[in-house]
Amino acid sequence: MTSSTPEYQPMKVANALLADTRALQAQMDEDGYLFFRGLLPNAVLAALRDDVTAVLHDIGWIRGGADRLAAESQVLPCREGEPRYFEALDRIQRLERFHALAHEPALLQLMAGLLGEGAFPHPLGVMRLVFPDNPEVTTPPHQDYRNNQGTPRLTAAWIPLMDCPRDCGPLAILPGSQRSGVLPLAFHLGPGNRQAVLPQQMAGTAWVTEDFRVGDVLLFPSLTVHRALPNQHPSRMRLSVDFRYQPAGEALTAQSLLPHFARQSWEEIYAGWSSSTLQHYWRDREFTVVPWDESLHALPPGHWDEALREDMIYERMRQRRFRTRGAPQQGS
Repeated sequence: MTSSTPEYQPMKVANALLADTRALQAQMDEDGYLFFRGLLPNAVLAALRDDVTAVLHDIGWIRGGADRLAAESQVLPCREGEPRYFEALDRIQRLERFHALAHEPALLQLMAGLLGEGAFPHPLGVMRLVFPDNPEVTTPPHQDYRNNQGTPRLTAAWIPLMDCPRDCGPLAILPGSQRSGVLPLAFHLGPGNRQAVLPQQMAGTAWVTEDFRVGDVLLFPSLTVHRALPNQHPSRMRLSVDFRYQPAGEALTAQSLLPHFARQSWEEIYAGWSSSTLQHYWRDREFTVVPWDESLHALPPGHWDEALREDMIYERMRQRRFRTRGAPQQGS
């Protein structure tokens, strides 16, 4: 279920290029990512983090107190797709500050320079809630294109809501991988249940990552291969958000206009918001809706056998680690 840990190199910091659109585009074309230090205001991120941790504390996932990200030891770590995970995610999806972050002026200005005037974020925003000591479901190497489709110029912004050094499980990038086209799929237990099958010629390419700090932003297009490092911190959860931006007028699929997992309507999400400014904002933007191509998302034949085997192994490992901590109950 696990592979050998690759060596990681530092990322190039692109802040010096912010005033030079052509240089930013050239570096993105060359490396398949752009990394910025301190692009976003700490106060904005802290306010959203407080909203998220209030939800997680209320449902008993974190302890509260001085370190509000410390995972409650009596709660069994869970993963995307489980009912307990959706309990948290549904409440977070209703947070106004979560959706507003995608529209921060610094992000919109940057995306307009990279993708052209009229570039806009998809309304589908993703919150990642990563438990410590749960390595089997760490996000594997993958490309976003198969999960989103539409235009390959779709560009993701990965934003940690906390200081995220390497032991907390930040993202890593395989530089230049965006030039390899759409890669084959295989099953994985992590988010999306899919991983990219990397060609042999990528074996010698060094991955890059960083000790991320609050305010840092990582950008990459939908064909760039990326992965998460496992959250090896002894107690802290890793909280991050993904937003995706696209050039005006280009293709997207209908699911990109829905809330993540489409478990709630936009009206349910907007209930209680203080402002209507960002509600249904995409209706005034230019884009082309194209059909979802299930063949791009389908796993190879026989993957369910592998899925069942890995799921059984994971459950045994998760329960064993949980019992070792001496926790008396699983939590709600």
